Amino acid sequence: MRVDLAGRGVSVTPALRRRVEGKIAKVERVLPRVTEARVVLATERYRHLVEVTLAARGATFHVEGAADDFHAALDQALAHLVEQVRRRKERVTGRKKPRRSRQPSPPGGPAAELPEDGTPVTIQRTSAKPMSLEEALEQLSLRRDGLLVFRNRRTRVVNVLRRRPDGTVELVEPAG
Repeated sequence: MRVDLAGRGVSVTPALRRRVEGKIAKVERVLPRVTEARVVLATERYRHLVEVTLAARGATFHVEGAADDFHAALDQALAHLVEQVRRRKERVTGRKKPRRSRQPSPPGGPAAELPEDGTPVTIQRTSAKPMSLEEALEQLSLRRDGLLVFRNRRTRVVNVLRRRPDGTVELVEPAG
């Protein structure tokens, strides 16, 4: 993050520069995407003014503080800045999530597919194309996952071919 510090009619001392940079670094904890900070110190009669502009990805924040000395004005401005950042975060995270369209549940219902113990289950939907056993063996040799679901052309029943870790192929047919 780059901090630009300028003084209008005010000489910026090294101690004041360190204090400003330290305070801006603390704001970076609240808003980590800050790319640039511009701080302007000025005096008007007996008031000390501090203007802080933060450029973050997706937002720009600008605050002003006025007090009897620069330290108090800086504290006041940064308190306003933290409040602005908090309000923006609440507004962004408080938005309602978009409604997802309901997809039809699979046959047997979701309770039939998911175990009670909370074990994660991956559901993969595929179409069972009609083919002979020889064609299914050829298709299985082309697949990396070692699993093929197909509709047996002879029996018209859904079958599963699975390549075992030892290299053999297993055919799973429904009973009855």
